[in-house]
Amino acid sequence: MKTAWLVAVGPLLLAAGNVTAQNAPSLQHELLIFGSAELAHTPGLDEEDTGVEQEKVAADVLFSLQSNSFKAFGEYLLTNHEADLERIQVGWEPSDHSVFWLGRFHQASSVWNHEHHHGQFLQTSISRPASEEWEDEGGIIPQHFLGLLWESSWRVGGVYRLHSALGAGYAPLMTPDGLEPFDVLKANAKGRKLGVQARIAYQPNELEDTGIGLLFARNEIGTEGAPVSALGPFDHIDQTVAGVYAHGEWDKWKLQVTGYHVDTVIEGITGAPKQSFFTGYAQIERELPHGFEIFGRYENTADADENLYLQMIPTFVIRRTLLGGRWQFARSHALTLQIGRAESRSHEYSEFRLQWSAALL
Repeated sequence: MKTAWLVAVGPLLLAAGNVTAQNAPSLQHELLIFGSAELAHTPGLDEEDTGVEQEKVAADVLFSLQSNSFKAFGEYLLTNHEADLERIQVGWEPSDHSVFWLGRFHQASSVWNHEHHHGQFLQTSISRPASEEWEDEGGIIPQHFLGLLWESSWRVGGVYRLHSALGAGYAPLMTPDGLEPFDVLKANAKGRKLGVQARIAYQPNELEDTGIGLLFARNEIGTEGAPVSALGPFDHIDQTVAGVYAHGEWDKWKLQVTGYHVDTVIEGITGAPKQSFFTGYAQIERELPHGFEIFGRYENTADADENLYLQMIPTFVIRRTLLGGRWQFARSHALTLQIGRAESRSHEYSEFRLQWSAALL
């Protein structure tokens, strides 16, 4: 795995070396490392039933290079369950408020993953909402793509308050184990189809995350390993996602609300219906003295029971209520306790999670 990683990022490092030799003063670089360790317990059920990893230790490494208008960025996640090159991007920045990326990126229409990525220290709660979950952890909306991403900001009233992102590239495949994104270390595009995503957001204050926005995605999800729906084998899935979100901060309170309306059609089966479901969540947080925070989240999915697409991802959490507390200490370390009640298609269970997370570098 280490050799494969070096093969993947080697061209970027060589390019950076050439840039350094030609114009060393203009080169900027940054390395960030996030660490976490988590214990989880779901009484009466195991990981296969819930998808909840009972023990997880992770290191998330992010690096960036920039020289004038050219950029390179990568994120490598290593846990006791997996090792994956989550993002690898090269970019061109024609202005201070616009950048074009080529590579594997996080899809543009997920605000949660745009803000938190894989670093557990960056989010208050231990778990992410089920609708924002990664593909290999029971996710239902594709989160990783290989292709092109454009991010930009626009002036409104003389200030850059309108922010947009547009992405297009290879979508994940549906397998018997759920969605599987493109792996740049294996580079196999067989069976993969395209997806596009877009996000546009209005932020009254340029320097704060408070704002509202519209989200959209259109994905064609191919197959691998002959997954079977309740109606039998199929060719691919057409998925359309339309969403809205709002993020507010008032004094010591924070609130994020996101909802997605998802249409799915399983192609290749005569008479397969077009089906829809709505999934969303609301998370509220309150800052307390001495580095303490408390938080709560409610998640719900409507029209999920008979949905043929969701039946292929049985660990997806249809409903969940959780409460928790976080203590940030020593500036860059945090301890978080979270309890919740969750319901999937086949199980209803309690969750107890304890996590240490930190920004190590």
